[in-house]
Amino acid sequence: MIGAGPSGLAASKVLASRGVPFDCFEAGSGIGGLWRYGNDNGMSGVYASLHTNISKESMSFSSLAMPDTYPVFPHHSKVLAYLEDYSAAFGLHRRITFGTEVTSVRPLADGGWEVTHRRRGDTAAEVEARRYTEVVVANGHHWNPRLPDPAVPGAEEFEGSALHSHDYRTPEAYAGRRVLVIGMGNSACEIAAEISRTAARTFLSAREATHVFPKMLLGRPADHLVWSPLSRIPRFLKGPAMALLLRLTRGAPAQYGLAEPVRGPLAAHPSTSDELLVQLARGAVTPKPGVSSFGRGTATFTDGSQEPVDAVVYATGYSISFPFLDPGVFAARGGRTELYLRTVPPRLPGLYFMGLAQPAGEAFQLLEPQAEWVAGLITGTMALPSPQNMTRAIIREARQHGRAYAPTYRHGIEIDVRSYHRALRRELRAGARRARGGVPPVSAPAAAGPVPVAEGG
Repeated sequence: MIGAGPSGLAASKVLASRGVPFDCFEAGSGIGGLWRYGNDNGMSGVYASLHTNISKESMSFSSLAMPDTYPVFPHHSKVLAYLEDYSAAFGLHRRITFGTEVTSVRPLADGGWEVTHRRRGDTAAEVEARRYTEVVVANGHHWNPRLPDPAVPGAEEFEGSALHSHDYRTPEAYAGRRVLVIGMGNSACEIAAEISRTAARTFLSAREATHVFPKMLLGRPADHLVWSPLSRIPRFLKGPAMALLLRLTRGAPAQYGLAEPVRGPLAAHPSTSDELLVQLARGAVTPKPGVSSFGRGTATFTDGSQEPVDAVVYATGYSISFPFLDPGVFAARGGRTELYLRTVPPRLPGLYFMGLAQPAGEAFQLLEPQAEWVAGLITGTMALPSPQNMTRAIIREARQHGRAYAPTYRHGIEIDVRSYHRALRRELRAGARRARGGVPPVSAPAAAGPVPVAEGG
């Protein structure tokens, strides 16, 4: 197992419950992945004031609810405390090798995988190689900062400070400064709102107008709509219905100085922020279109306007990366992953990926069902379709995805959570039937060794 964040913990819990021997490698000195503030594995972009943008119910694993005493939208420290409780409840800490970096995962010609690892931060540490029959990758997808490519013209000449939101921690560093936040996702919205309380001026630049959701709709957390009657109507009606609901509860984007989005509210991962809407309405945040160029102390925008700027925060998302895998073996090109049900690469027996499905309105609840499927494949109680059938299913899903979501890197792993739950339940039943019917699993467990779990999220 590679990773002791939420995905790795869920997989570890399920494998342990099935009696499957495994190794779990975590580069940091503690569990939690991105939810560990200042994680010494260098992969956490959590800032000091961060609270979840979905409710505690949607942040809970299916086997353990967050405490009733938690607020609706918990602070990141409470999420980490919950993950610590989850690990303690199922005895996971003792199964994790901390401070250990996986450096290579390589397929072997005669089957199985060679996994090399070393003690993190020690360049002189001896690299150890072990052979495994299966590898579960759970290294997260919010840790490798992605900057504009190509870079904005003039960015190298800009004399102010510039950093990615991954490295943002507190607004005090921006007191009295003129700050430009680039992006329109959750981090961009929340960071711009927070910085605006101390900065002299705050600009929020987005290449494309985006719907901004309030955290509460109709007196309930907005993410609860995922399982409301509204979610059961056909998609071609669901989008207009959501747009109407947003208009009634939040008002028109023009009221906040925002452009009207071209895409419907369900075509993109929701950007959720009450604070941004308030700060826009107060004039504390000034919305701007995309940045066309930088000067030494200025930013010029695509509408021809120019503003003096002292600092830039790039809230431009993350690349999906697997530094321990050769790109020729597997890579997420363009943010897309060719995985059956976002988990299985059809022609790489024994390799599984956890947590590479990004739903709107849900976080941890998908992970244990996904881990149950992986565990069934490892133990042979479930079997996969043929590689050809899996590939055909991936192609069909990619076509459907292209019709439903914006064709951007950010939305490469976006899913409809209800549809994914249904598809996974169908596959659990079908996989069990295949196994009972005598069809051998694609990656039958051999005697080569336990399953590893990798470091990260």
